Amino acid sequence: MAITHYKLIYIEGNSFNYLWENILFEYTFNTFYLIIITSFFSLLFGVIPAWFISNYRFKGRNFLDIALYLPLAIPSYIMAFTYSDILSYTGPIQSFLRKNFNDLSVIFNQDYLQIEVLGIILALALYPYIYTACRVSFSLLGTNYIDISKNLGLSTFKTFYKIIFPLSRPAIFSGLFLVLMEVLNEYGAVKYFGVNTYTTGIFRAWLSMGDVGTAIQLSIILLLVVFMFFYIEKYYHSTIKFHYGTNSKIQTLQGLDGFKKITAILVCFFPFLIGFLIPVVFILNNVFLTFSQVDFTDLLELTYNTIKVSSVSAFLIVLIALFFLFVEKISKTRINYFISQSISMGYAIPGAVIGLGLIMLFTYIDKTFYSTFLGSFFLLIYAYIVRFLAVGKSPIKSSLEKHPDSYDDTAKSLGLGPFKLLRKIHLPINKLALITAFIVTFIDLMKELPITLILRPFNFDTLATQTYEFAIEEMIPLSSIYSLMIILIGSLLLLILKNVINKQLNVS
Repeated sequence: MAITHYKLIYIEGNSFNYLWENILFEYTFNTFYLIIITSFFSLLFGVIPAWFISNYRFKGRNFLDIALYLPLAIPSYIMAFTYSDILSYTGPIQSFLRKNFNDLSVIFNQDYLQIEVLGIILALALYPYIYTACRVSFSLLGTNYIDISKNLGLSTFKTFYKIIFPLSRPAIFSGLFLVLMEVLNEYGAVKYFGVNTYTTGIFRAWLSMGDVGTAIQLSIILLLVVFMFFYIEKYYHSTIKFHYGTNSKIQTLQGLDGFKKITAILVCFFPFLIGFLIPVVFILNNVFLTFSQVDFTDLLELTYNTIKVSSVSAFLIVLIALFFLFVEKISKTRINYFISQSISMGYAIPGAVIGLGLIMLFTYIDKTFYSTFLGSFFLLIYAYIVRFLAVGKSPIKSSLEKHPDSYDDTAKSLGLGPFKLLRKIHLPINKLALITAFIVTFIDLMKELPITLILRPFNFDTLATQTYEFAIEEMIPLSSIYSLMIILIGSLLLLILKNVINKQLNVS
């Protein structure tokens, strides 16, 4: 980052004046407007279904609880490519209306590549972050608060608004923060929809216009926006303290009948329907239509590339995160705490900024030491580690904090050194957290697009980059087989992850 600032100071020309006078307002407005739309619909799709699933008993509840996680398996850019095709003039909806209801088709004959539509589509791909956090939080609250509110005469709505929602704000805002970071990092979807944001501006200035100065300036502005949200999130949690007792007994789910039962089913089924079922069915249809054109050798090679680079990166991330957290736990020094906190900052930095910064850094290193880091797997994996170390760290940190220091004290009194303490105590009791960290990191790595596009070695593609390259050339049907492979791998891992979470948390 120091090199980036150095370059900014010595940029020649009038790139900053051009940026300030012509494009900065548009990029800023579009970025924040997209954040607002995506945040609103992510909260809508995530919070309300989580409330019904956590507190009520109705037909299909267990299935919907799993199904509401599945949209996380679909990368946001694939969701955008798919729905742009579904809603297009030649898509199934408008074609059906023209054939059967010609007068009505005129109303639906619109340009759907708009920022408002994009915000809703991104929310469909990202709401599981909020749903997951709310699902656990609502279940852990228990029945005491709800019973007391009923005794005080509060309706169900007032109980949720005045008691449950305030107590769950830390979980909700944690999930929302992840949504915000993903929106700021998004490139494929906003590029395809033609929405000018900071991230697309960085790619356009750097790759299309060759204007490194403007790209650097946009990167720094984007970093300032990211750190603003990061500071707000940290400040919010530091100034307002929340404490509540978790379940002391098995939560009794309330039964629903009649209209309320139908409402609960529809509310929970709708995000799954439009966020997973419809895109997957449409992608499957495209796969069948283009099956004869599929190059299975290429598909297997890209799948192998994706699994290889994601597995290696995820393993290293879990290993590094475990090392730093374990050192922090046994040493309890301020310097180790500071280092552990600092390594989490990478997730708040968009992939385009990390890619640009690393290219500048390693260009200087290669010239100075005659090395060849640029275009290597080392640089790509290093970028992945910087970006996603916080993702792997979070589940491990939560698990380590649950275990009292008496475990370590007892082990030390028995003569166990740090390595044996880790191997015999912490690895066995935290193995589910390690599996969770690996799966979550692997899924994010598999879906990552900006870093892979910028730093991949020559002639190296993944499922994500191949999907993007086909879609950007308006060959969405041909991209479907690669999209489907990403979704299948992600869905399988999410089902495994859900089973692991259920073992970790005794939630209803």
